[in-house]
Order: sequence, then C-alpha cells, then structure tokens
Amino acid sequence: MIFIFSSPRSGSTWLAQLLGSHPDTIYLHEPDLVDRGSDLLPYWFAQEPAGYEDKAREYLLRLCANRNLRTVGVPPFFRKRYRSEFKRLLRAGLIYLGKGTEKAGYLSLANKLSIPDFATCPAGATPTLVIKSVSALGRAEAFLRSGHPMAAILLLRHPCGYVHSYLQGVRLGLMAKPSGLGTLLETRSARRLNAKRFVHDGSEYVDQLCWEWLLANSEAHAAITKAGGMVLNYDDLAKGSEAKLHALFATLGLEWSDRTSQFLKQTSSIDGSYYSLSRSAGAADRWISQMAPQDVERVRDIVCRDTIGRRFFNFPS
Repeated sequence: MIFIFSSPRSGSTWLAQLLGSHPDTIYLHEPDLVDRGSDLLPYWFAQEPAGYEDKAREYLLRLCANRNLRTVGVPPFFRKRYRSEFKRLLRAGLIYLGKGTEKAGYLSLANKLSIPDFATCPAGATPTLVIKSVSALGRAEAFLRSGHPMAAILLLRHPCGYVHSYLQGVRLGLMAKPSGLGTLLETRSARRLNAKRFVHDGSEYVDQLCWEWLLANSEAHAAITKAGGMVLNYDDLAKGSEAKLHALFATLGLEWSDRTSQFLKQTSSIDGSYYSLSRSAGAADRWISQMAPQDVERVRDIVCRDTIGRRFFNFPS
C-alpha cells in the first residue's frame, strides 16, 4: 500500500491519480471520508499513540476494503492489466449507475453500493493500493506503528499556495470557512510551539490556516520521517521534469508507462476548474502575483517557527 498524507488543496489528488494511472494499482480516494473511524481512533493525539496499534491496523484494513462509490468513482478511470476490457466496461457501468442513482435523489441506496475491482491476477500477485487522505495527518503515527505494510508519503505544498488556494475556495463558496483548530491545539506540536498563545477560534483566517498547516504537517512529518517515509514537495513535482517523477515511481517499485506520460501531459496543458486535476506549469506559483504582500509575510512569520515551514522560505534550519 502507498498512503499519501496531505493537507487539503495540496495536490494530493493529482499525485494519487498519477500513481493510479499505473496498470497495476488500485486508487482509493479518501476512504476515510466514507468511514471516519471515530470508533477506533481520535483525529489528533495529545501524546504518542501507544496502545492504539491494533485499532489502527483494524481501521487500515477497513480502509483497504472500502469500495464505496465515493471512494472508487473519481475519474479518470485507467485501463488495468488485472482487469479485462469487458470487466472494465462493466465496472464503469456500475459506477455511472451509482452516480445516476445518487443524482436521482436515492442517496442512501447509492451510499450502500460497493463497486467490485474485478481483478484477476496471477497467483501470488495483487495490485498495489494507492490511498490518499487529507484527514489523516494526525493519525499517521498510529498507522505507521500498526505494523501494516505501507509506503508513507507526506505531500507538502508551499504554505502560501495552500492558504491562497483555500481562501479562493472560501470566496467561491466551495470550501468551508476556517472554524478553529479544536484538538489540534492539544497535540505535541502545538505544545512545543506554544500555539495556544498565538491562535484561537476568533483569529483571522490567514492565521488559522497557517497554524493548521504548520501543526498538522508537523505531527505527520515527525512520524513519517522517523519511519523512513518520503516527504515530497508538490510545487517541485508540478514544476519539475518528468525525470523527477520517473525517479519517484522507481523508488515506489512502479515502472513508468505511456499511460502515465499521457495523464501528465493532459493535466499540465491547461487550467481547469477549482477541483480539476488540470493545472498549467505556472499554477503552483500563482499566489506570488495574486497574494497580498502582508499576507505572505504573515504566513512566513507563522510557519517559520518550525523547520517544516522554514524550508519554503530559505530560512536557516
């Protein structure tokens, strides 16, 4: 399993679909939004999650088995080596039938649908699961301590890009207004950085988003680096050469395919809508010309309180 941990608006769907274009992977899109796992794990831990290993493993197994319409029904749908053309069409038909049921107002029925993989593999071979989440940063340590095999990736976007994109979504009515940090302020990272002294529910949106980016990613960063996982910069991947992505695939044990090259070309040629995967090469840096200088300085002032933020501002460690 490849598990991508990320904040929202950080390119995680693009990266997950890029990996999902491989002919031997199965992409599960945010299964933890369908199954929140609140019966097993808190979202944030005030101390290290000792004693949660079995519950974390149980929850991961539930996520791996999730084939809810929302989890597997996110296009594009790539051809796979483990699925015949007939089964590909059958699976796509079930997905679109489910979406039609949903649009017709039968939400409870659509939510009960489970879409089969229709995977036929040689003996001893199984497809590689690719799971991405924007809700699991605080659970990364528990997952990694569970003993469940996984290649963990922490995907970071420049904090200014994250704040700018999120606020744009708020203005468009597509993202919820920041509503406070809740129990994130009880975490080890929050105590280490004395966050309660500087941010509260009534703080400006920019401040809330900056502290959320800093604390949430700091919690996951400590766990993922300790476990030997990967920390990737979305801005570098989006602007970088195809060779850099070839190297990422090789590290994950996936060969590069023409299908992946085609997906990369299609998604980097034009700018799509807010939730679209399509972004031109300069989109990642658009905040530089569109974000107010005082907001950029505010972001810098907050996130550079820790090493995870300093890397984006050429700050000494």
